[in-house]
Amino acid sequence: MSRRLHEKAHRLLSQEHQILPLPEFKGRGEGLSIALAYPNRYYTAMSNLGFQAVYWLFNQTPETVCQRAFLPDPEDIPEYRRTATPLFSLESQRPVRSFDILAFSVSYENDYPHLLTMMDLAGIPLLRKDRAESDPLVMAGGAAIMMNPEPLADFVDFFVIGEAEEVIGPLTECLRKGREEGWSKEALESDLAALEGVYVPRSYTLTYKPDGTIESFTPEKGFPARVNKAWLKDLNASVTVSPIVTPNTELSNMLLLELSRGCRRGCRFCAGCYAYFPYRHRDAGLLEKAAVLGKGKAEKVGLVGAAISDYPGILSLGREILQDKIPLSFSSLRVDSLSPQLADLTFQSGQKTITLAPETGSERMRRIIKKGFTEETILGAVETLAERGFKNFRLYFMVGLPEESREDVKAIIDLTRKIQHHALVKSPGKKKPEKITVSLNSFVPKPGTPFQWHPFEELRGLNEKMKWIKDGFRKDRNISVTADLPKWAYLQNLLCRGDRRVGRLLLAAHKLGGNWPQAYRSVDVNPDFYVYRERAFEEILPWDFIDQGVRKEYLWKEYQAALLEGKKSSECGVLSVE
Repeated sequence: MSRRLHEKAHRLLSQEHQILPLPEFKGRGEGLSIALAYPNRYYTAMSNLGFQAVYWLFNQTPETVCQRAFLPDPEDIPEYRRTATPLFSLESQRPVRSFDILAFSVSYENDYPHLLTMMDLAGIPLLRKDRAESDPLVMAGGAAIMMNPEPLADFVDFFVIGEAEEVIGPLTECLRKGREEGWSKEALESDLAALEGVYVPRSYTLTYKPDGTIESFTPEKGFPARVNKAWLKDLNASVTVSPIVTPNTELSNMLLLELSRGCRRGCRFCAGCYAYFPYRHRDAGLLEKAAVLGKGKAEKVGLVGAAISDYPGILSLGREILQDKIPLSFSSLRVDSLSPQLADLTFQSGQKTITLAPETGSERMRRIIKKGFTEETILGAVETLAERGFKNFRLYFMVGLPEESREDVKAIIDLTRKIQHHALVKSPGKKKPEKITVSLNSFVPKPGTPFQWHPFEELRGLNEKMKWIKDGFRKDRNISVTADLPKWAYLQNLLCRGDRRVGRLLLAAHKLGGNWPQAYRSVDVNPDFYVYRERAFEEILPWDFIDQGVRKEYLWKEYQAALLEGKKSSECGVLSVE
């Protein structure tokens, strides 16, 4: 056992401030015990509102104790192995393998390999079939799981598909009953499958056609053919706010407050829009009371939502929070709903850098992805912000979108230069903007969106496009470019659109210490099959068993509309599935 690792855990705990009431963890006690694991470092995990919200919800249910576990920092993993220290919980430093449930909260597909690392460090067999009755039940939920859990199906006992508020109550009751009856896993899995939003992969059999596509996806008797996504009908029934703030995160000492879920805009690339359909928002009065909880404990309140500037009453809510002398932070502002008043509010909040997401450089590409605003609107928003003194801009763009040409990529450079010029013209004193950061991201087609059928662009093309853009700004000291690595976007695409066979690649990569190229060579599974292949409408997709509430026919119609270059669908601007 490593004393240093335990001291580090105590140090992290001592620097946390509770915003919502949480139990004291004095011992194992009675009842159901859950180790809630985030498959990334503490620094990243504690900036994730979903993870924090689930932690609080579990601890509000009767006879349930939930503690947190994290992927150790890279420099700590060798010490875990060298000292034979099992992965332990933060609150009581209890070994994770001694809990009844190991529950993973998974937001990003590229964290899938970390699940295996954490299970390995905990001393829990990785494959579901190798675990004994005495091992913890392994469950997983979160945004990535909601879209497609299949690559993890061989490692996880059951998945939660959807929003936690609707599931946690009946789920913990079912698990407590199973614990009292001695953890007969087969009987428990039948009870779990009866809950809305719970998926038990062991009870489904897949067959494949000679071409590698899925032929059938068949449930055992008593298990549903389709799993309905659980979703919170009335968002006012539960306020989602981070129960803990800490300086040891990406969002240091910031209280996170969720305004809304989903989005009415219907952008064709956006997983958040479709996975969290339908759009819902909370009442401003409720949110204002929640924001006040952070006074004296948090340095800022961060407003969370897919389109914050679309929130009805954002001005009155923001003014009320600022009136209570609580600084505000806006993650991103949509240019076509940015009013002068909202720009004033953002400036008054003390925010120094403004994040805007044009997504593409050209009008044509914005029509294809159904972004719904023009270059004129973008530049008008920049002028509005510059007039109020904003000098630092972060611009998000994607490359590798459907039907994208070299001219569309060049348009990213042109639009950025226009943004720089308009900001200069409208800046007080006519000084150049201090900094424009261009953030380039490889487009990854996501399950449950209109682009779920589209192939990922080849790595060579993506690398070339990013190089064009970087070269275009090489001589400008006021514009910097950050870009993801297309090879990791390739992996994300493999994990987000793969079926169960991709789990074999995950396991191989784990055994090879994260060497993915070697894993691709060592397993008889072709990753390009999942990444570079365009799907047909008739194909059974690995995630088709999930009922997201948006019809597949609607998504296909939107995809076909996108492929008709520059043509808007009849529903442009508003998501509707009627």
